[in-house]
Amino acid sequence: MGRTHDSTPNRSRWRPYLVEVVALAVLFVGRASLADHYHVPSGSMEPTLRIQDHLAVDKRAYGLRIPLTHIWLTETEPLRGDVVVFDSPIDGKVMVKRLVGLPGDRVLFDGESLVLNGQPVEQRFTEDGARLELLPGALHPLDPEPYQGPAMNEVVIPPRYYLVLGDHRGNSADSRVWGLVPRENLLGRAVAVLYSPREGLSAGERWWIPLRTDERTGVDTRLTR
Repeated sequence: MGRTHDSTPNRSRWRPYLVEVVALAVLFVGRASLADHYHVPSGSMEPTLRIQDHLAVDKRAYGLRIPLTHIWLTETEPLRGDVVVFDSPIDGKVMVKRLVGLPGDRVLFDGESLVLNGQPVEQRFTEDGARLELLPGALHPLDPEPYQGPAMNEVVIPPRYYLVLGDHRGNSADSRVWGLVPRENLLGRAVAVLYSPREGLSAGERWWIPLRTDERTGVDTRLTR
């Protein structure tokens, strides 16, 4: 009578590798579709974001995508004032800006102030000299320098497109330069500065600085230092 080949030792030998492969696959899908981190490469979003700030990015905020594609399986509409991470419509590089114009909006920028649907968006200065913009739904800092150009003629935003600007508008290549961002290019919403090396913060203050605020809660003062 023949002997039955026992494959148990082979299965046991491969099991640790299988666990590692599954773990790597989960990590890949998670980073591509659920959450990720991103570091800021330029000063276009100062003072909100500083160079080398590390951002926590929610990639589920606008729906679920097939990993490494611009194909959306589900969609959730962005909110005005979101700090959005997206692929540049010019060269595909990952960028981060503030979303100020939604589909259907009329947006004009006169070089200093934003005009949204015919209404100027109020700005104010705090006692310590920080400049704030009361963008509807999202109070946020702006660079305090007077020059915030270039200006932009009024744009009517079509469906599935968004207008984005840097918070340092005098030092930002954004929708004024290369146009609107297609819905398909959105990657996620930056929810917080995960870690910031900026000066003026203590060790404990460097971690987890929320980015979305409104008039009721005010701006986190760590973002204006």
